[in-house]
Amino acid sequence: KHIRATYTTIKMADELTIALMAEENVIQGSGVAECLIDLARTTVLYGTAHVDNPLSISQELAAAQASKAFTLRTLFGIPGSSLTKPSQGQVGFLRGDAIPPSPGGQMQYAVTPVTAKHNLRRIKPVVQGIPKTFNAVSTETYLSWDPEVRVHLTFPNLNWIPAHTDRLILRGAESDNPMIWPFGNDIAAGHQIRSYTQGVTSADGSYERVGPSFNFEVGQRIGIAVLSEHAPTRITASYNPENPSLYREDTLKRVFGEPNNVNIYTGKILLVGESHFEHDINTFTGCSGAIIFLLDTEQPSSVTPHDYGTAIAVHAGSHPTLRTRNLAFKISQLT
Repeated sequence: KHIRATYTTIKMADELTIALMAEENVIQGSGVAECLIDLARTTVLYGTAHVDNPLSISQELAAAQASKAFTLRTLFGIPGSSLTKPSQGQVGFLRGDAIPPSPGGQMQYAVTPVTAKHNLRRIKPVVQGIPKTFNAVSTETYLSWDPEVRVHLTFPNLNWIPAHTDRLILRGAESDNPMIWPFGNDIAAGHQIRSYTQGVTSADGSYERVGPSFNFEVGQRIGIAVLSEHAPTRITASYNPENPSLYREDTLKRVFGEPNNVNIYTGKILLVGESHFEHDINTFTGCSGAIIFLLDTEQPSSVTPHDYGTAIAVHAGSHPTLRTRNLAFKISQLT
């Protein structure tokens, strides 16, 4: 069971890379399969933010989290070529200690960029029987209100190659749905930014980590803030070759909202593992790497007001065999 589940995940990731490269104007080859779970959710303007379930979050928290969403662009190139193409993911910034204030006197903090590790991997798909290699050569993000301003990020894991030893058992053989994630603990931390960087080193642009004593429980309400350059498609909203999705463009737009807006997608924890948890947030390829934070309404007693809005995990992708849930890795796995 383990071998079959692992093979399925790797095979689907390679097939998805090829399928995405075939789509016009969509280069998301480093992405993995994702899952649209609940068609009843509708992304609407809610105060100053766009949210798929306004009953799950206050307008104040939605506005605060919207400023923390950043697109990750990983630039890929063929060995020996100077040409690169971007692949989209998400990146968030975890707040550290205080640094000298901005020129205007606003408090600033050292921040650490965090994303899903698979967004940084070398891509080696087989296209029409021919092995191809695409090196991950650099990473960057930009300010949502000024896309021309680039923030260059440095990750020690850039261009890593997933190996057999990276594989992580998330559900054992005794489970009805055994799962091995081929990318291991799928979180990567970049080099800390310790000098004033507009929009990034402020409290508005970074997440506070949840406290070390926090206990994960099924039913806790969670969300992600996503800034995507691309609208989701049938492939990116649910990649399942054995049962291709038939989602219409207007359905995907209703569920996920418009591209180039910060959209907040919400849900709850469905299963808690040692290093990961499974959840029902609607996602599409290009969402991986988004920080998962705690919502501030309808929470069980295990979530206190001090926990609202804090970062607890990094969204990774869809469960390899259960096409009704997604998974994330706890930030506590960062070393």
